[in-house]
Amino acid sequence: MARFRNVPQWVLLLLALPAILCAQSASTALSGRVVDQDGALVPQAVISVTDETRAMRHQTTTGPEGLFVLDQIPPSTYIVRVEKEGFAAVEFENVVLNVSERRSLGDIRLTQRLAPITINVVAPLPDSPAVSAVVDRHFIDNQPLSGRSFQRLIELSPGITLHTSSLTTQGQFSANGQRPSSNYFTVDGVSANFASVASTFLYETAGGGVPSFSASGTTTSLASVDAVQEFSVQTSTYAPEFGRQPGAQVSIVTRSGTDDLHGGVFNYLRNSIFDANNFFANRNYLPKPGIRQNDFGFVAGGPVVLPSVYNGRRRTFFFTSYEGVRLRQPVVTEPLEVPTIAARNAATGALKDILNSFPLPTGPDIAGSPGAARYIASFSNPQSVDAASVRIDHTVNSGFNIFGRYNYAPSEDRQRARFCAASCVALLRYRTQTATAGATMSMMPALSNDLRFNVSEAKVKQSYYIDSFGGAIPPPASSLYPSFTTREQGYVFIEVNNSGSNTISDGLFSDNRQRQWNVVDVLTYTRGTHALKFGVDYRRLSSFTYSGSYKRAFRPDSIVALVENSPAPATVIAPAHTLHPMYNNFSAFAQDSWRLNGRLTLTYGLRYELNPAPSERNNNLPFTVSNLDDPAAMDLAPQGTRLYQTTFGDVAPRIGVAHTIWPEKRLVLRGGFGVF
Repeated sequence: MARFRNVPQWVLLLLALPAILCAQSASTALSGRVVDQDGALVPQAVISVTDETRAMRHQTTTGPEGLFVLDQIPPSTYIVRVEKEGFAAVEFENVVLNVSERRSLGDIRLTQRLAPITINVVAPLPDSPAVSAVVDRHFIDNQPLSGRSFQRLIELSPGITLHTSSLTTQGQFSANGQRPSSNYFTVDGVSANFASVASTFLYETAGGGVPSFSASGTTTSLASVDAVQEFSVQTSTYAPEFGRQPGAQVSIVTRSGTDDLHGGVFNYLRNSIFDANNFFANRNYLPKPGIRQNDFGFVAGGPVVLPSVYNGRRRTFFFTSYEGVRLRQPVVTEPLEVPTIAARNAATGALKDILNSFPLPTGPDIAGSPGAARYIASFSNPQSVDAASVRIDHTVNSGFNIFGRYNYAPSEDRQRARFCAASCVALLRYRTQTATAGATMSMMPALSNDLRFNVSEAKVKQSYYIDSFGGAIPPPASSLYPSFTTREQGYVFIEVNNSGSNTISDGLFSDNRQRQWNVVDVLTYTRGTHALKFGVDYRRLSSFTYSGSYKRAFRPDSIVALVENSPAPATVIAPAHTLHPMYNNFSAFAQDSWRLNGRLTLTYGLRYELNPAPSERNNNLPFTVSNLDDPAAMDLAPQGTRLYQTTFGDVAPRIGVAHTIWPEKRLVLRGGFGVF
């Protein structure tokens, strides 16, 4: 323990705690078997795995069967050196280890020659029962990505089918036929499922069912493409350390700096001068709506210049990235209905202000719809996305590494005619912030611990405003709101003849927030051919939903009824309080990856999930019923009653096997069973 003499004792104690709060890690594993030139097993051979760009080194020895397992290794490209007294050293260059995967070098043959042997290895053999796909930095750099988001690459994984995203179901893909909200995203080993939604209802986002997307629906809010080192998608038979949700497990690892200073700038451009006019715009003699796309940014990474060095190399590295998108998307509306000129002239007072807030007609009156005329238009909706991040990695010594990353990603989307007239604009503002810290410590060659802590927040605010598009006249506030409120706190909705195009919306629609605290810790112990892992994961979600202090809606049967001020259905809502639902999730696992021989690996273990019913900060829980299992005795429960009883017996056993049938052709047989 002499090498830790400069580390505070409380840090060592904290990192050595065996899985106090924890689950899956953003690491990888390497195994193999060492034999001599006659095929005899070689015990006590020293295996060294080194990342020279960041001064990181991992070491172990082979057991009596000549087998070794190295776990809890950060994804990177390594040099693997095998040494044994009396034999020539064997060195493997360019050994690529990917996130969430177990890899094998197979049989490593030592000879009694004096000269060392160097072998170039690009990708070791798979050694995991999980059905998965890995997308690394090289692959990302060479793909034409639509919208510069790696979501399109997720489709390459086995069992993935796309799903249309909606307000109520925001998941974008299904894994093996499961619900789109069953997928679990992590970034650097911590949860990324903390989305919020632009609605008065939180839907699947309340309990952390989907990741936090940007206003354009991309994962840029979590990590821009240039800030991603690699990611993996596991779709079935994955190990007990992966879970919380039973669908695909998407593990993202961000880039870190190296011993060499590097960087780059970029700008991708698209402009309407390169495009023809829309068919529907041509057909209706409308001007070509503009399309603009500027995707620009930079990345930079390298060593932090400090006087301290480790083995002649710097010990602190940084990586920073920024990406900005400025987009204008062309839209041609379907034929809409707006008040006729005659109807506008016939109205008085506030009703006249409301009718004038619609665009002026562009076509004739509509037969069978009194007071309504035809309207069609072309326009462009602006959208902006920004994502900035900075990551710092520090090597305390050869067995102790720490890192911290902060990500800030605001985005905005302005959608004209979103469930309303073309003079109405929905303003959607998103903001995602994440802060993650981690520490990986090797307390001895066979024992290591990985600790992660994360605080994240996702905010989504949706409001409406009326402008002068198409000749409309924005109404004064006095025609829409009573004197005791304003559009910053109130909302007005006027829908004529149950038609979205004959609708005026103005004011604050929703202002929601989701905040996450996540602690993950994994303890790994390697003994012989066994790689034991124990971990727990605690997540706390605290939501906030606010939809203003005053809402009113009017639904007249027709424009004529609105002009004549005829009685119409109306709704007035004055929320008494905001809602703060809170969720607590706990997971624990124990697993063993047992390498039976050079080709066969067995992974088995148990996972435990505990998901109590949500609470509310001010005890404003929704009403529920009692005796749900007995319909005859079912009754309304008192307010404050939990929505369901907590289940304490959710234990999920799993077992999987990976067998390398034909190493030369990289043919591997996988199988498994489990409860997810």
